[in-house]
Amino acid sequence: MNPVLREQINVPRICDAACLRKFKTLLSQCFTVEEDSIPSHMTFKARLRRTGLPREVHIEIFTNENTEIKGSSEIEPFFQSILLELKQIFQEATNILSTQSVVRVNRARRIMAYMRTISVGSEVERMVIVTLCDVILDLLVTEKLSLFTHKRQDLEDESVGVKVGKLEKQYRIPVYKPKAIRDIRELRNRVAHGGISPITEEATFARDTTIEIFELF
Repeated sequence: MNPVLREQINVPRICDAACLRKFKTLLSQCFTVEEDSIPSHMTFKARLRRTGLPREVHIEIFTNENTEIKGSSEIEPFFQSILLELKQIFQEATNILSTQSVVRVNRARRIMAYMRTISVGSEVERMVIVTLCDVILDLLVTEKLSLFTHKRQDLEDESVGVKVGKLEKQYRIPVYKPKAIRDIRELRNRVAHGGISPITEEATFARDTTIEIFELF
């Protein structure tokens, strides 16, 4: 490829292990990602494809935190919107709530510390795990949403799915693992409204996924 479209952006912290891991996940939620082998002066190199995009977009992240996005003239009508989308992904990837000391995040951290001590051995314990996981995720999503709105009706909405939708659609924020957040809410609803105990695999999924999301959200 002889690129005619090129943009260079410096993204502080993008080479941190957690930020890069979050970036890769967010990127894969938006594009088909084909990673390439990387030379020693890079930390990431890939081709991005998506339905409706006539050619791939190339992205490279260098060890000095500079990034380069490039493509051929065939994608020129799409290039600026893709740049904006990638800039939003970069910004979100380097904004990890668990590194911040704020009320909701600290509360989620304490709940998670307790949740980790609970066994999946009994049906009641599994119900507690799923319920606490949902509370943790709701706190994280609400804290993220509070960066963009202070409206009580938005922050106090009972549906975490609605809050995720506001982040994605209204504020154009790429959300880390939104499907998993909604799936765990559905497990919690079965507990709260039907008294149905999750099976061991469901409780384990909720616990492990919530721990991962907390670390990177």
